[in-house]
Amino acid sequence: MTIPNKTFCILPWIHLSTRPNGHMRVCCTANASSAGATNNKEYGGEIGILKEDDLRPSNLGIHDLTSSWNNTYMRLTRLKMLNGEIPVQCQKCFTEEDSGHRSKRNWETEYWAKRICIDKLIDETNKDGSVPPKLYYIDLRMGTKCNLKCIMCSPHDSSLWEGDWNKLYPKIQNNSLKELCCWEPGSGGGGSYQWHENNPDFWAQLHEQIPNIKQLYFAGGEALVIEEHYELLQKVIESGYADIIELRYNSNGIYMPQRLFDLWQYFYKVRFHFSVDSIEDMNDYIRWPPTWDKVVKNLHRIDNSSDNIEVTIACAVQALNIYYIPDLIKWKLNQNFKKVNPHEFGAGLVNFHFVYHPAFLNVRVLPEWFKMKTKEKYDEFYVWLTENHRDDKAFLDNPYGIKRLQGIVNFMLQGDWSVRMPEFIEYITLMDEIRETNFRETFSEMGRLLDE
Repeated sequence: MTIPNKTFCILPWIHLSTRPNGHMRVCCTANASSAGATNNKEYGGEIGILKEDDLRPSNLGIHDLTSSWNNTYMRLTRLKMLNGEIPVQCQKCFTEEDSGHRSKRNWETEYWAKRICIDKLIDETNKDGSVPPKLYYIDLRMGTKCNLKCIMCSPHDSSLWEGDWNKLYPKIQNNSLKELCCWEPGSGGGGSYQWHENNPDFWAQLHEQIPNIKQLYFAGGEALVIEEHYELLQKVIESGYADIIELRYNSNGIYMPQRLFDLWQYFYKVRFHFSVDSIEDMNDYIRWPPTWDKVVKNLHRIDNSSDNIEVTIACAVQALNIYYIPDLIKWKLNQNFKKVNPHEFGAGLVNFHFVYHPAFLNVRVLPEWFKMKTKEKYDEFYVWLTENHRDDKAFLDNPYGIKRLQGIVNFMLQGDWSVRMPEFIEYITLMDEIRETNFRETFSEMGRLLDE
């Protein structure tokens, strides 16, 4: 594996990501690079969204998939990386790496370098940064249809959120919070949550890419309740390429019909990232409405699925759950799953990614006293892990085990976004009124935060 330099990421050479409104982006985390302690938009609010030459977003409802792949924005991103520069839309990964956390850039490049020759990708790159129109890996988000309304989500990503937003937004007093919670259907720039419907040009171009595709990644809305997701799987099967294509999901796992498993059996591999953020009432609070019993049932169901299905618990690390992640890991280990993050996969624990939007739920928002309380709990947990579950050197050296947990804590400690605590307090207070939930009771160790 030859990595050209320290700023290289393989994704701009093999991958495009979509937003539910049809906007295209470099990857699913690039636009989080503009999130920060204040709402100053240092790099612009949509820095990770592909732009046309007129600076409008590249949108699949009005722009061409293949030509966007080599538009000026994408070409400059590749050239900056080859020159050893960090594109501004990629700041998020480098910030996480500085704290010792393993970023998306790290693990995606490592994963794909075993499957695609990086030297060949570089050789095929023209002087202007353009590359052959081969999409090996595409992230599809077909609208906002969803069956949950998670506390860190919004109508931008979940149709079920619209009713709560209509109750929430008029009550917001904090100007910064009001701006962060602003929403208009489609969000401008040609965006539409129906971009994938009646769009024959997009589907024709995507179908042409099937011989090149190595991975189809589905996320939300919630892919498992979106009919076009099933239609695409059937099309791939009929094309004769399913047995060499990986499917990958980020899903809440609430709705898993039998026809899903019937289609999955034709594919080379299915990598299913099951979104679980805490346990019992805490998970229900975060991933509203209450579904914990169904989460547990479907985790065990998929744990007993066919051999071509890999399963991980994907935890969205945020202010509401970072203190309780050790409890989630203990719960997971006590379930004795056969294939949910098996050792060494994810170090046998769970997988993590940070919440950046909304910024007031990022872990760096927490006040210093609670950050130190959290660090103490993790320090105790490292001892428990070593003594009770993994005392072998392979586990202690695993970058996804204790080292990654330390990276999460370090990331929390290395930035002070506590200026956003008034947004956090107002948001949680209003959401408790709207949903008739009780933050203080559900997260008892955190109740004092509302008094900051």
